[in-house]
Amino acid sequence: MADRWPGWHLTGTLLAPVTPDPSVPGAVKRIPETLASLAVPRPGSGALRLTDHDVRMALNPSSAPAVDTPFSWSARTARRALGLAAVRALVSGEVRSPTDGVRVALARATRVNEGQRPTSTMDRWLAGLTPAARAAVTAEAVTWATRLSGALDWTAFETPPTIGRDHWWDSPHSSLLALRSRAEVRAISTDAHGQAVSVHLVLLGGRRRPSARAELSVVALVEALRTRDPLGPGRVVGWWPDSGHLVSVGVDRCTLEAGVAAVARTLGAEGPAPATPVPHQGGIRAAA
Repeated sequence: MADRWPGWHLTGTLLAPVTPDPSVPGAVKRIPETLASLAVPRPGSGALRLTDHDVRMALNPSSAPAVDTPFSWSARTARRALGLAAVRALVSGEVRSPTDGVRVALARATRVNEGQRPTSTMDRWLAGLTPAARAAVTAEAVTWATRLSGALDWTAFETPPTIGRDHWWDSPHSSLLALRSRAEVRAISTDAHGQAVSVHLVLLGGRRRPSARAELSVVALVEALRTRDPLGPGRVVGWWPDSGHLVSVGVDRCTLEAGVAAVARTLGAEGPAPATPVPHQGGIRAAA
């Protein structure tokens, strides 16, 4: 489903009862070997740790930069990690506004009140910024946090949602392959039989792309493959705050097949270099 978001609709779409597909368990058993067969070693390449960025670039080659550039911290690349920390503080009642949440996140990142040296690459980068540069980072993070915090009716969640935890699935059949599932909010809904299932909200930048469903299907695929998780996935919702659109993808056999196809295309587009490295931020793998 694609629709323009009228305010309350995003929460209702995310938490609506899920229609289960009985063919999913059988598909999940077969998919790991299929994915492993796609992870063919390439000269000069290491492990293939595929992220949403890798998938997006493979499905939208015209959006890829002409020359690969190494990752670097900026106001744009830091906004998600700081924004998520701000929203967690806001939803828990620790702070009263996204602005206060970002200030707390920045203080913790740079350890200004504890006299400790920053440990992560983002924290060290933040600690070395000038006041003007830090103000620019704050502005980006506050905007990001305001969009997420205002997007949902947080009182509608019977169980507190998980905010900003990315998941990895490591192939049991190939040491080369790992896939990431990125979601800003993970919550609990029910299926038609009253069984609890997980639902996932993904914030996406810019305008809605033709590949949106395929990109979201990879999130659904990773969640379905993580069979050690207590809850099976029921739905993935992508939301574009810039345009106010959303796309909801149910976790069924067709979605899983679309996810496998998207991974296959991504792996096929990989050159000799390994997939884009993902910086670690104290348990949060940053993504713009």
